Amino acid sequence: MLKKRRALMTIVAVGVLLASSFATFGQWRWLIGVYPTVADTELDRLGYWLALVQLDEQPSELRRSLVDRFQRELAGGWSPLKSEDATESVDLEAYRDQIASNIELLMRDWFYYRCEQYVEVNEASARLAFVAPQVQAVLFWADAYSQVHNHGKDASGQNAFELFDKLDLWVEQAAESSQPMLRRGIHHSVLYWLSTNQVSALSLETRRELAERIAEALGDGAGDSADSLTLEEQHYTQLQSNAFALVEVWLLNRSVEFVELPSAERERYLDKQLETVQGWQLESILVAENGGAGLGGQAQMLKLMGNLAVWADRAPEPHREAYKLLIGQLQQYAVKKVLNLQ
Repeated sequence: MLKKRRALMTIVAVGVLLASSFATFGQWRWLIGVYPTVADTELDRLGYWLALVQLDEQPSELRRSLVDRFQRELAGGWSPLKSEDATESVDLEAYRDQIASNIELLMRDWFYYRCEQYVEVNEASARLAFVAPQVQAVLFWADAYSQVHNHGKDASGQNAFELFDKLDLWVEQAAESSQPMLRRGIHHSVLYWLSTNQVSALSLETRRELAERIAEALGDGAGDSADSLTLEEQHYTQLQSNAFALVEVWLLNRSVEFVELPSAERERYLDKQLETVQGWQLESILVAENGGAGLGGQAQMLKLMGNLAVWADRAPEPHREAYKLLIGQLQQYAVKKVLNLQ
């Protein structure tokens, strides 16, 4: 009897081992009783964490392990939504809601986690090295988020913007004492992205949307914290180019609004826009600290003003006259303000 029981236990044990060798990710948990560790999960099954696991029921330590593993694998070219072997890939349509929910949750965890780590980076020169891979990571996540919401198709810029909107929501949902830390992380990431990418390569529609979001970030204090992120000289050249490109389309957006206003409301509108631009503190962003923010900043602003006529001439034809009207009125009003004639 004892021998039969031992034999039966041996058969069951062997069966479990064989089954676990060929089991799916979900079956593995059913057979063994727990999910594999994040570190032990095979790369071709790493995406199963997104499709088959309710991550909101898992401890934060596990999710942070996933954040670290995903970021490392994404940087190496891995994608959670693509597989060379279609028979091994998870059906995107069947698990779309679960994947989208988990991506959003991990993105939030990544955001909080990395901002907490960033606070511990005390050396100004080391902040740049920390921010760079985080900016790349958020773009990877935005791409994955977009593919989920586009039925596996190429990423949509609008979907990416929707994900970025969630960053603002997560700041509001965080403890009030943590919000300055989170905003600082966003501001430094925005500055780094603007100093390393080519805005002019984006579509006009995307640039117009991006200009509004960057303007909002600048109004929220991005310029105040710019001096604590030490950029290199070549970064400032790219940053200036992108800042001018965004101001150009930001003015395009304003011209569309301005031309629709009654004459009696236009002067108040111009005053508000000048206050907005002054609040951006572009002089502290566009010039390196050792380059003299005062004199250098004034030179950059004069250069920007000198571009206004060029921008008006190349504005999209449907809005060109509105752009020229806004620029002309804005210049006249600015002169009045400077001469204290208003």
